[in-house]
This record gives sequence, C-alpha cells and structure tokens, in this order.
Amino acid sequence: MNTKDLKCFQTVYEEGSIHQAARKLYITPQGLSKNIRLLENELGVQLFERTKKGLKPTEGADFLYQKAERIVNQLEEIEYGLRQLERKEIVLRLGCACGVFNVIPFQLILDFMERHPMIRVEWCEYSNRGVKEMLNASRIEYGFTVGMCEEGAVVQRRLAKREILLLVWEGHPLYGCDRVTIDLLRDENLILMNENFHMFHDFRKACQVRGFLPKIAAKTADGPFLYKLCAQRIGLAVIPDFMVDDFKMEGLRAVPFEEGLTWEVYGVFREDNRNFETIAAFDGYLKQNM
Repeated sequence: MNTKDLKCFQTVYEEGSIHQAARKLYITPQGLSKNIRLLENELGVQLFERTKKGLKPTEGADFLYQKAERIVNQLEEIEYGLRQLERKEIVLRLGCACGVFNVIPFQLILDFMERHPMIRVEWCEYSNRGVKEMLNASRIEYGFTVGMCEEGAVVQRRLAKREILLLVWEGHPLYGCDRVTIDLLRDENLILMNENFHMFHDFRKACQVRGFLPKIAAKTADGPFLYKLCAQRIGLAVIPDFMVDDFKMEGLRAVPFEEGLTWEVYGVFREDNRNFETIAAFDGYLKQNM
C-alpha cells in the first residue's frame, strides 16, 4: 500500500466518479481505474460498485476512508523522516499564520537560508488553525502560530508579543479615554479581523467571559479595510498595535485595553521531531536571534 493509491482512493470516494476524480488528480481515467484495482487486489476487497448514479462505496470503502487520512499522514511522516536520516533531501517546511510576518522579520528566514545553504526552506501562509492542522498532519515541520498550540505533543516558544488596541474615531465618547475596558464595548458596533485570525476568537471569548457577545458590524482579512471602515464610523476596530504604523491615524486614536490584551506569536514543532537536523538548526537559530 502506498500513499499514491490511497490518495487516488480518497479522491474517487469523495467525487463518486472516476472521471471527475481523474480530472482533479490530473491523470487519465484508465490510469486511475488501474490504481483502484491494484488497491482492491492488495486489500482483497471490492471498494466500489457501479450504479446509474455513479460509483457507490462499499462497506469496506467506508471503513478504509475513515482510516485513510491517518494512514497517508503516517506514511508521509515516515518517508520524510527516513529522507532526513539518510540526508537524501534536506527540506524544512514552514507554516506561517496570516499576519505573523508583521512581527517576525522575514529577513530572519532569508538569513537562515543563507547560513544553511544545504537546507531547502519552503514556506507558505495559512490560517492559524491551518498551521496547527498542517503541523499535526506532518505536512510542515515548523509553524508560526498566533497563540499557543494546544493540540498534540508539541514544543513551543513565544517569539513575540504585541498589544491589542481599540481604534476609535474622533467624536466618539471613548475617543478621549486613556484606556478602555471590554465591558464598555457591550453595546458598540465592532470591526474585527475575521475567523481566520486568532485574535477574532480570543476577543470573542473575552467578551463571552463578561456575559455578552460582541456586536460585529464587519469582519475582514484586510487591515487597511478595517481602518477605512472605522474611519467611516461603521464601528470601532480591534487591532494589534503594529497596524498603527501602517495607518495615517487622521481623526482616529488607538486606545489600550485595561485588561492588557495581547497578540502573541509562537514557534511550534512536534515533540517527536525535535531530533530532526532541520528543526534543531532552525529552532536554535530563532532562539539566538529573536
């Protein structure tokens, strides 16, 4: 059993059609059918029945699909670990939560690559939840997350902490405050970064603890748009302090919270991967330079 055949099976199961699955996998229907037959022969079980509505999964297929994702992840993890041990290909895959490069200088990544030319660094941005899922599934080796990672056995280090502020327009009753409390926002229209950002969930929980849900007038993934909406008096905006550097702040003030709300970035990797050469090198580098 290999990951290729299992991924083919997963796609056919989800699409319910050899032709649709083949298009998604960029292979021919004939080649895909062959992969499914090979998997059926290896397992000794029929996985699909042909019906007028398409392919119908058998009971065996239902069972295999429930287990396939974990099996694929484990096989890929084993394959990667063996490559690392044999030094056939040294790759470090980084997963970065959206926004972390506002406080983690990207030049750090470039400097690490220059100092370690034998390591090929690949990186991509995901939602905060996506980084954690990719790490648990061994699809990345090192993650930059906002907030601590509570899933799985991981090693994590806080790399940066920034203050969360309330953006208020001139003329609003809170504009002249030195500090505000969350309770003061109970009846205010608010603008937040959307659900892909850890700050959204943290702030919503902070309001719930005080017995109310925030009145969200708008959500966005775009910091400048958040600023524009506040300037248009759509609502007060909850922002990390580094955003202030990007705004003109004409007719607006950024007011700290009495509760001392923070936006924290952590470096995270799996406990069982701590001996990988790439992770040891990168984590040690960050420890020295952050």
